[in-house]
Order: sequence, then structure tokens, then C-alpha cells
Amino acid sequence: MEITTRSLCAALAVFSLLLWTAREGAAQSYPQRPVRLIVPAPAGGPTDVPGRLIADGLSGLLGQRFVVENRVGAGGVLAGEFVARSEPNGYTLLYANTSVLAVNPALQRKMPYDPATAFAPIGFVSNSPQLLVANPKLPYRSVQELVAWAKSNPGKLNFATAGVGTLPHLTYELFRMETGIDALNVPYAGGAPALTAVISGQADVLFDLVRTRVRSGELRALAITGASRDPELPDIPTLAESGYPAVTSTSGTGIVAPAGIHGEIVARLNSKLNELIERPETQAKMKSFGLVPRSGPPEEFGAWAAQERQRWTRVVKESGAKAD
Repeated sequence: MEITTRSLCAALAVFSLLLWTAREGAAQSYPQRPVRLIVPAPAGGPTDVPGRLIADGLSGLLGQRFVVENRVGAGGVLAGEFVARSEPNGYTLLYANTSVLAVNPALQRKMPYDPATAFAPIGFVSNSPQLLVANPKLPYRSVQELVAWAKSNPGKLNFATAGVGTLPHLTYELFRMETGIDALNVPYAGGAPALTAVISGQADVLFDLVRTRVRSGELRALAITGASRDPELPDIPTLAESGYPAVTSTSGTGIVAPAGIHGEIVARLNSKLNELIERPETQAKMKSFGLVPRSGPPEEFGAWAAQERQRWTRVVKESGAKAD
């Protein structure tokens, strides 16, 4: 029997309708099986622990297990590439941070994916200013004293960072550029060993989220990188108050999915994520990790990531920071 153009078009239309109906049904009943939450950091670290908190919370709210899978390497590039190449069905998500969404594309000449187009934002988890902290045995007690000491002792100030290409590394580059000091970047294999180095006296200062270590007296906080003081540490001035308004930096986290995910799944995930973040018990736990919880619509998280990419691209260009 001859197949006419009209009958072929009709068949394609029916197929498209059936496909659309199937996708709508799958979106409305999502999730129907366990979801992988890819964390771009080692297990037990400062990125992994809150990631697991979010995974556990979403498991309870959505009635399916959210399983954390740690994919480490290249400053989060390997984790980002894995998610970017995954099927956009909501069953592979990325616990993304500033390094993955903004710092890596600013530093890396060749990326295996474009963070601006590879991901669909789901929503915020946190957006936390860093602290500029020092070993308490060192002589400086303020940013002004630190800068004066560094200028009097060029090349002797050791800045510990969580590794080349991380947010603390670029925050250091921004601070060095704005203050004009001659300091040494000492990269470590993650935030935990960098923190240990400063506490033990192997390095002098670092940028991190270490509020509990400040409260315990293990570290001395000199300033905070946010636009305003932290209500939890009201005596710590901002870097703007200390004379360096251009040095602002926040460590943001959130969830993204591969681009092309169904809007209904995005809306469902965002709704449950916001519900989880706004729970008092979630906020208390996140604050104990040194994080500032934040909720909001997907568009807000996407706009923040775009703004951060612009910020750190400028810092890399002007400071001459290198990925290796």
C-alpha cells in the first residue's frame, strides 16, 4: 500500500503526541526510581557532608533514594562533564558549587562542556561568604596589619588554598591584586589539608568557611568576604570595611541537571529543595557546617551562576592566575 505524505505526517503527529504524553506522565510521577546526586569532591569533606544532608532530605520528601556519588578530579570538571553528558531525565543531578559553575570555566582554556549551556538550574542550597583567617600566633590582628606586614616582608606571607583553580585560590588572587602584596600561594589537595596547615603553622592565612574553628580559637578571623557582617560573628568586619570593597566572594552551592530536563521535573525538585532548605533543622545543620542557607527559584540560581562566571573571568584576566 502506498504511503502518502499526508498519512506519514499524520503518523508522525500521533507519535509525537504519544511521546509528549509519555514524558508528561513521567514528569508528573517523578521520581520512580533512585536518583544519583553527583558530588564533585571526596567523601567526608566540606562539600560532601552538606551534599549528603540534601540527598537524605530529598529522599524523605520525594519518596525515593537520592544516592550520593563522589566523582573527584580536575577541580570538579570530571563530575560536571559526567552530568552534562547524562540523559536529562532527572535521575542524574549535580551538587554544584562556585568552582564547578564559575571558577573552572574562568581558568580552564579548554572545557569539555560549557557550564552556561550544559546545565539546567534546579535551585540554591547555600551562598556563604568566606572568612580570611590566620594562625592566632601570628602578629597581625586585622587586614590592615596583615597587609602592612606583607608589604614589609615581601614574598614571606604564605597563603594556603584548597588547590589551584578553587574558589579560595581565586579569592586569594583577587585579594593579592587589590592589596598589592607580594605573597605565595601554597595549594593543597583540598580544603581540609589547607585548613590543617594554617592551624599547625605550616602556612599563615587562608580563605575558608571555618566559622567553628574561629569560635574554638584555633584560627583568628581578620575579615569576611561578604557584603555585610555575619550575624553569627558580628565582630568580624567585612573586607569593604577594612578598605578593600572590591574583594567580595561567596561560596555558593546548589543543584543542576543536564540541559533539556522537563520543566515539570525542575519545578518539582525546586519545590521540594526549597521546602528542605527552609526547615529549621536543615538550617541549623547547615550553619554548623559554616554555610549560609539559601532558597529560591531556578532562575535566581542560574542568574547568580552567570554573574559569578563574569566576576571570576575578569579576576583571572586581570590577575594573570593560571590553572597550573
